[in-house]
Amino acid sequence: TSVNVGELYSFTPTASDADTGDTTLTFSINDRKPDWAAFDTATGTLSGTPTAAGISEGIVISVTDGKSAAVALPAFTLTVI
Repeated sequence: TSVNVGELYSFTPTASDADTGDTTLTFSINDRKPDWAAFDTATGTLSGTPTAAGISEGIVISVTDGKSAAVALPAFTLTVI
């Protein structure tokens, strides 16, 4: 995945709970989040506008309903060009 310097980047994962109505999903991100990006634990949205080129590798977004183990997306790399 890539984004240009100065352009908004936004990614929101899709998630659902099989036993709906009993809990709220909570998202988390590992320590590989780009410095220029913000992360919303309620929606899982990773967004921001990079100001310099660079590569962030091994970004992992996870979600849990608080009752089961967290489920994670595969790690991804974000390249700012």
